[in-house]
Amino acid sequence: MSSLIDQKPLKSPIDVTAENIMTEVIEASSEQAVIVQFWAPWCGPCKQLAPVLEKVCAKYKNVKLTKINIDDNQEIAAQMRVQSVPTVFGFVNGQPADGFAGAQPESAVTQFVERLSEAAPGLADISALLESGAAALAQNDNNAAMQAYQQALSLSPESAEAMAGFIRCLIALGEHDEAQAVLDQLDDDMQKKSVIQDVLAALTVAKKGIELGSETGELEQKVIDNPLDLQARQDYAIALFASGAQAEAMGQLLESIKIDDSWQENAARTQLVEFFTALGHMHPDVIQARRKLSSYLFS
Repeated sequence: MSSLIDQKPLKSPIDVTAENIMTEVIEASSEQAVIVQFWAPWCGPCKQLAPVLEKVCAKYKNVKLTKINIDDNQEIAAQMRVQSVPTVFGFVNGQPADGFAGAQPESAVTQFVERLSEAAPGLADISALLESGAAALAQNDNNAAMQAYQQALSLSPESAEAMAGFIRCLIALGEHDEAQAVLDQLDDDMQKKSVIQDVLAALTVAKKGIELGSETGELEQKVIDNPLDLQARQDYAIALFASGAQAEAMGQLLESIKIDDSWQENAARTQLVEFFTALGHMHPDVIQARRKLSSYLFS
């Protein structure tokens, strides 16, 4: 872990233009991952995202941070099809490997940088295995997911993404004690990683759901009989989430928020945020639920 992560002072990103993009980004990405932030002086979200990127990237020796002012480099922005700012791309071996648009929370930025660090030149490329494992988990094919993550760990034992996926498989299989044991054995650096923290949240939710799992059918009937019974809806959501029906669980909480957002001091919204953390902020179901939540809160 220490070979990749370095608690060093923040460094200002390198300004990239048409004159130096080949050396600072394309050629440099053959030796380390290179992050390019497209920004503009008038962009408020850019100013919010920039210090977060600097803070996170400063921890990684094999990640380089650069920035491109779209006002001064419109041709580069057009070539990269940048439609809004901030937009961030990660380059590996001369090619865009990942990216996102818009300001993101630090946890999401950390996951993004971690993925690039693991895909950086000189390290085993386990990106395909991680994608395969995530897809299998999304389809509740826990055995296939476990196989993919175990293979990824054999190639890259220090991969936080692979370790997180492996523990998620244990949780999905109901092996909560074993999942906790694996978490307890991780060193301090690994435990502090955002993807591991998300897994810890997932385990907490799963344990909470055990108490309600046997009552899922009864809770569902309570909600059907009385849609305004928000406690039953809350318990039903937790039971659904623990059983693997995450999208449906979040749907129940969104409906509760739509009915009465202030119920039990915003209990439904608090539980929904816990689900977001458990799944990870870049999970497609989380992204969709966040959009619906925003539409309910700001409509």
